[in-house]
Amino acid sequence: MKRQRVVVNMSVPPEFCSILNKTAKEKKISRSELLRRSFKKYIASEKRWQMIREWGSETAEKMNIKTDRDIEKIIDEYREN
Repeated sequence: MKRQRVVVNMSVPPEFCSILNKTAKEKKISRSELLRRSFKKYIASEKRWQMIREWGSETAEKMNIKTDRDIEKIIDEYREN
């Protein structure tokens, strides 16, 4: 089965294009491949940060943390023990 691709055009500042070209050449891959890899890493990073934010929100709710002062209080109590 043939892999399907969609062409996406975008404009970038000349400095970005220079960096893109240089990096692709150094890695011996096409600009498209470099952009695909970069996009995959970006998406993975965003998903990970979203999971961290959700975990933080759930933890804050469980521990009744509403302000920075609540966090400072927890830290102070921990240090006292």
